[in-house]
Amino acid sequence: MTCIAPNVYVDPEMSSTQRQQLLQTVKQSKVEIKQFFGGMKSSPNIYACSTKQCFRKFGGVYAKAKTINDDTVLLSSKGLDKTTLTHELAHAEFHKRLGKPHIWNKVPMWFDEGLAVLACKDPKYSNPVPMMPLKKLVSHDQWLDAVSNGKPAYSIARQAIEAWYKGVGTKGLQDVINRLKNGEDLSFAKTTSSVHQYSQL
Repeated sequence: MTCIAPNVYVDPEMSSTQRQQLLQTVKQSKVEIKQFFGGMKSSPNIYACSTKQCFRKFGGVYAKAKTINDDTVLLSSKGLDKTTLTHELAHAEFHKRLGKPHIWNKVPMWFDEGLAVLACKDPKYSNPVPMMPLKKLVSHDQWLDAVSNGKPAYSIARQAIEAWYKGVGTKGLQDVINRLKNGEDLSFAKTTSSVHQYSQL
């Protein structure tokens, strides 16, 4: 991979036009993250592929992009847009702020993914959908099972926290992160089963 800016790497086949567009996208996405989280503490390496071969070499298969821990974002040729990158950077930023993997594991998938969908403002998941029990979207396996079975998991996740985030904003999100870091067992970590229960955080 070729480094074209600090923490930004592309495959050699990527055209100069695509590289310039990517750098602009990175800049725009970071602005979105700073607004959503009240700043940006993460600085993940971004690896952008312009070919399927490149994406597969890094372990990408079906998704347009993936985030690994809090320090790596991998983009396929179909994931070079601002919406996708902002989604992935939101995961990296959230994990960075939480600190350690054992704290990440306290957060249900619907909350983590809901934050990312809200941060990136993905229009695909903006329409209301029938809810399902959030306790069925807690673990990684549950999430993958729901998605593979055609459940609107991303839309459900957005719906589950949208009103809450709009009400508390970045300060409320920062408060939740700090409480988790301090070892507090929040209600969503107890297999939350409804939006109403979560709204009481």
